[in-house]
Amino acid sequence: MMQEIPDSPNANGEAEPKNSAKSHIPEQVEVISENISRMYHQFRESEQYEEIQDKASKVKEYIQENPIPSVLISLGAGMILGLLFHRKR
Repeated sequence: MMQEIPDSPNANGEAEPKNSAKSHIPEQVEVISENISRMYHQFRESEQYEEIQDKASKVKEYIQENPIPSVLISLGAGMILGLLFHRKR
């Protein structure tokens, strides 16, 4: 059972409608959000996105067909990265 949240009063003491949440977002944030959304949709329609999806499915197939070498490669890469980023105290 969901409980309804009451409207919060504004400066005049009147309850604001629930759909006014967008009016609280600064205009600059809204413009940035729209730009990011537009760029994301452009990327999804690009050839690079399709190439990434294709390579990701090939990696997934390789891992399914070769689980032990995949784990060993991951462990080796993790150890190398751990040694490179290890900070001596």
